[in-house]
Amino acid sequence: MDNQHPVQYLNTDLELIATTDLASLAQALAPSHIKAASICCLHVGDMDPLGYHARFEAFGPEGNYDTPEQSINALLSAIEQLDPPLHALWQACSTKTLDIGYRSAIAPGTLSNQLSLRTLARMQVLGIDLSITLYPVDE
Repeated sequence: MDNQHPVQYLNTDLELIATTDLASLAQALAPSHIKAASICCLHVGDMDPLGYHARFEAFGPEGNYDTPEQSINALLSAIEQLDPPLHALWQACSTKTLDIGYRSAIAPGTLSNQLSLRTLARMQVLGIDLSITLYPVDE
């Protein structure tokens, strides 16, 4: 086993739950007809008994962003650009969570990622919660 795995930022997912179908919101945030879209819809559909669920991820020009701040700001920009009818659907979501994912470590060391007050304020205006998930190192 390689004992040199450092802590690593993986990605940030946007998780939505609503009582209304989220397919139109998913299409607006992650248009399937645009191959180079910066937002990807990982899932959209029923989530019994909670209603409807959608999960998104943002990608930069080179793939995953290097920091949560970059990924979150890409997702926030896409949300802020929604047309009014879709913004109403966004507002109707009962759960709006940004989930920052990290791979845990075997090797000693730390990783620190800051979220600026500006980014946190944008999240607050949009009613988004923050979650952090640690994934185990593949042993």
